[in-house]
Amino acid sequence: MALKKLLKFIPKSQRGKIIDIGAGFGRLTPIYASLFKSCLLIEPSDKLLKDAKKLSEKYNNLEFKKSFVEKLPVEGEAFDVVLMVRVAHHLQDLETMIVEVKRILKPSGYFILEFANKMHFKNRLEALIKFNFNFFRSHLPENLKTKRNTTPFFNYHPNQIKTLLLSHDFQIIEFLSVSNFRNPWLKKLVPLKLLLWLENIRQGISLHQNLHLGPSIFVLAKKEK
Repeated sequence: MALKKLLKFIPKSQRGKIIDIGAGFGRLTPIYASLFKSCLLIEPSDKLLKDAKKLSEKYNNLEFKKSFVEKLPVEGEAFDVVLMVRVAHHLQDLETMIVEVKRILKPSGYFILEFANKMHFKNRLEALIKFNFNFFRSHLPENLKTKRNTTPFFNYHPNQIKTLLLSHDFQIIEFLSVSNFRNPWLKKLVPLKLLLWLENIRQGISLHQNLHLGPSIFVLAKKEK
């Protein structure tokens, strides 16, 4: 839902080449494949790449490469749009990622980034209950890595993301608060269609950080010429 909204901002003249970094098994492919002339799916997992190829057989404008976001096997200024969903929360060094994205984007190209939101509603409520006011002052990421799961998982402050993008010559176009009603109790009590309708309304486009209450944030940024 959020991705469809943000893709509408991309002019038809800039729907040439898109790169999906961390494409996984290709779950987002049906949303963008028909909108672009050429699509490159990047994924470090051999298994997921294999699954993506199998699930995307009907599209003839796709290319697949195994790689990591920190050093992409593509030329500079090659893409009109860079898409990265459900990847940033595994990255401790976001600046290296943003520098690499800037390298491969054409001038005036677009970057659609999704990140896990540190300032979601539940976190804010818990901080207030515990009188932890330092939580609201700190823009540092929240590391949720546990002993059971050694894979890094970072929740990022929206202001940190904004600062990084602006410092690397990106213009921020839109922010969307996403998965605002992702709650197991709500899913049991409220019909799915109604939840989706509410989600669609709540995603209302706004740059005001106090409205970013969802656990996930989508941001659309544009590389300056």
